[in-house]
Amino acid sequence: MQLEEAKKLRETWGDKPCDHPNLSKEYHLGAATGDYTCTQCGKAGWGRDWNNQTKDS
Repeated sequence: MQLEEAKKLRETWGDKPCDHPNLSKEYHLGAATGDYTCTQCGKAGWGRDWNNQTKDS
């Protein structure tokens, strides 16, 4: 998922809670950032399993 797409998702999603069911590798200008982004709400975190450690909004 591109960084700009993730930003738009976060804006659209707002403050609603999310359990981050699916993550996608985040890219900026064609290069991987090292973060993984929730495809539902747009929140990003480091590592491909951060969503298993934090279940917040």
